[in-house]
Amino acid sequence: MRFLRALSATHSVTEAAKSVGMSRQSAYRLRSRLKGRAFDLAWEVAFHHSYDVLAHAALERALNGVEVPVYFQGEKVDSYRRYDERLTVALLGRFTLGGNPAFGRLGPGAERHARDFERLLGRIAAGEKVETGAPGPDDPGELEALRAHGSAAHTHKGALGHCPSGWSDEELIEALQEFDGEDER
Repeated sequence: MRFLRALSATHSVTEAAKSVGMSRQSAYRLRSRLKGRAFDLAWEVAFHHSYDVLAHAALERALNGVEVPVYFQGEKVDSYRRYDERLTVALLGRFTLGGNPAFGRLGPGAERHARDFERLLGRIAAGEKVETGAPGPDDPGELEALRAHGSAAHTHKGALGHCPSGWSDEELIEALQEFDGEDER
């Protein structure tokens, strides 16, 4: 859970991974292996958690512009407001018709869980089943796709159906190290 909280706070996979003693690449490999599971959903939500702060700052700049000073012979003599139409268009493109930030491939599931990120993390920590709305390893055809790409067809602790969402950070890191070892073979 520390990784997901750090990801939510920093919006940086590198920083979040460092906070739990793993590399950025290992974090992405873990997410790939847990595609469609609660951890994957929480990752998506973590990036959008606190999105309001960024959205509000960008919206304020789009609506009010930024003050640009005018200098003459080294002295500030005036200022004007500059508006960035590209920012406005980009902001409009990031929002759904309902006025909410558009989520990635996990769409409605991520949007629903973004309303209460801490509750989502609590459910993951408790090992509760979390509906992600995305295909995962238990879905028909998904396991075959994973096998075809040489991905580990088994999970940590040897149980294919075991959801790693309830694992501690140490267990996740151990699983990553096992997968890293498999990649080298």
